Amino acid sequence: MSVRAGIPEEFAGRGIPPPTEARGFRLSLDVAEPWGGGTIDGRVENIAGRAGDARPLTVSVSCCASWIDIAPQLVGRSKLGLASAYELRARSRPIWLDEPIFRDHLEVGPLDGTANWRRFEFSLPSFLPRAFEGTMCAFRYTVEAVRPRAVGRSLSALPLILVERRSEPVVRVETTPIGTWRLFVWRSEGECDAHAGPVSVHFEPRALADMPKAGETRDDEILRRTGRVASAG
Repeated sequence: MSVRAGIPEEFAGRGIPPPTEARGFRLSLDVAEPWGGGTIDGRVENIAGRAGDARPLTVSVSCCASWIDIAPQLVGRSKLGLASAYELRARSRPIWLDEPIFRDHLEVGPLDGTANWRRFEFSLPSFLPRAFEGTMCAFRYTVEAVRPRAVGRSLSALPLILVERRSEPVVRVETTPIGTWRLFVWRSEGECDAHAGPVSVHFEPRALADMPKAGETRDDEILRRTGRVASAG
């Protein structure tokens, strides 16, 4: 398992806000544990060649529940096979909706020339879900640093994404405000049931008849069922 402060290629097109770097400062993370009880530890750094600024910086970490908006004719369908889910996402660029679950912030002082960086640390409460990217829903974490300007603000932001190998074939039940879907997918060792805001994820064992064929990998099964190369969800 690894945590990426950015968007790996396999997660493109999922409505995840990309990393941003302000004109005068950037974020650097030393510890990133996007789950309940985890720690976010890092620095806001001045970009070389940029003048100092006496205005204070505020750093925040947030978690949101996200879900995909879908065609009205599919609202409420309780059974959606792997092929149907991937076909749905392939029709057009999906629209993702978000509901904030948690946000904490800390004022770290200015990068005014007397300091080239400012450290921050957050301890996440235990009730938060583990970062997760599914087919129809997700739990997403973002770290932001903001400095006010005469008009607007300067923003540096990093999305935190868990990248891990999914090796166990299961049924994943994803519930959002739009409906519930039972999906033939694969599960990583660390993934677990979770519920936050209007989104929940539940894992069930597959029936013997629904198991992959002998010797099939996750990518092989998705290709057989959908005719498409596997993506992150």
